[in-house]
Amino acid sequence: MLVARMQKIVLVEPRAPGHHVYSRVRLPRLGLPLLAAILKREGYSNVTIYCEDIAPIDLEDVCRADFVGISTTTSTAPAAYRLGSLIKQCRPEAVVAIGGVHATFMPDEPFGATPFERFGALAPVCDFVVRGEAESLLPWLLHQLEDGQKPEPILGTAGLDHPEGHNHNLDDLPFPDLGSIVGCQRMRIAPITTSRGCPFDCVFCSVIEMFGQKVRYRSIDLQDPRSVISEMRVIKAKNWHSVFFYDDNFCVNTERTKQLLENMIRADVVPRTWSAQVRATEIVRDRELLGLMQRTHCVIAYMGLESANPQTLQGFNKHQSVEQIVEAIHVLREYDIRTHGMFVFGADEDTVDSLRATADFVIKHDISTVQFLLLTPLPGTRCFQQLRDQGRIFDTDWSHYDAHHTVFWPRQMSPAQLQREAFEGMARVYRYSRCASALRQGNWMTAALRFFAHHLLAGQSRQMADYMRNLPNRTLPATP
Repeated sequence: MLVARMQKIVLVEPRAPGHHVYSRVRLPRLGLPLLAAILKREGYSNVTIYCEDIAPIDLEDVCRADFVGISTTTSTAPAAYRLGSLIKQCRPEAVVAIGGVHATFMPDEPFGATPFERFGALAPVCDFVVRGEAESLLPWLLHQLEDGQKPEPILGTAGLDHPEGHNHNLDDLPFPDLGSIVGCQRMRIAPITTSRGCPFDCVFCSVIEMFGQKVRYRSIDLQDPRSVISEMRVIKAKNWHSVFFYDDNFCVNTERTKQLLENMIRADVVPRTWSAQVRATEIVRDRELLGLMQRTHCVIAYMGLESANPQTLQGFNKHQSVEQIVEAIHVLREYDIRTHGMFVFGADEDTVDSLRATADFVIKHDISTVQFLLLTPLPGTRCFQQLRDQGRIFDTDWSHYDAHHTVFWPRQMSPAQLQREAFEGMARVYRYSRCASALRQGNWMTAALRFFAHHLLAGQSRQMADYMRNLPNRTLPATP
């Protein structure tokens, strides 16, 4: 029997700081919509999601909730702590739980002095931290509380050493409840996931630490009511015309991906457009896959290209070559698929010259859109452990951990130089002439995205100048 005090549940995803070329795309992460669907399946009918990128958080409504779950990335952790503190001050009897990737790897932080000392959040900021995948833990927590039990404040496990913390059968999960998101009518793209995990081992990536290197797949069967195809039927019935596949690596199993795309055609659920995250190494191997991607209306491939410097790729443990990157860019163009290239600046192997060469590389190969992201030592990653052990992290304001701020000492340049090269590189690839050239070629979407990025960078120039003035303008000390 459910008790009244858990009748109203609110889940919150705070807005991430920073803006980029796709900032206008209103696309929630799927964790909270999935939890909302699970809770409704468990009998909790009043579940509301606030995704701050889509609609403002109604604090009065949140403070009326019996239970509030807040999802964190590292850059949103300060906002999560302040929101949790506000709720506990406003309504002490409300139960607040914080989860997500940052809480998974820093589970003690909300209960210590850090939230107040660094982020101005008065204790308590939450009652519980939920680590790892929360789909089974959250209903269990609610039932325990309703039964008068007092669970430990830190729940769940995380990391590759704790596979029992993973939901191995993704088909047991319901379809995410996007309708619970306040402002969902503003969304133009339907997010969907067909797998979890990534078999690769990039040193800066928290995905493998959170979800593991063993990829788990959902059914793609035409008749299975739990399958990806069945969910796409629901998406089509709700008149969603565009889809984003949230998989960490959509083409990691090329034969399965081809079967999925073929089944989309057979089931008549091909959207007007779709996009996904892919790797260059898979794209260059299979023309049949590329043909199916084109036939099913793939318009953008988001690729973690990371660097045009072979030594940097090796240092990142990327397992891809510059030659494969070049081939992937050009072969995607053959199939009328735009490339969004994501590069990471700040590896120990990077120099000022190699970073400038990366901007040259982007221009030479006419990549549709790019982001030059700053290497960010996210808690839980080997990158974080290594830089922390070396005493090279000088900024632990988590709101700066958005890949747009330099928070550590680079090996071969100053922090200010790294920040400057990333910004000036972006300014070069989004200069007005490159925006106009896409327009002249008839690439309307590419032109629109480039013009948006051009104006965004122009608006950020003063803000970046102020930030860079406070960055160290000297190279790595001999004894940091």
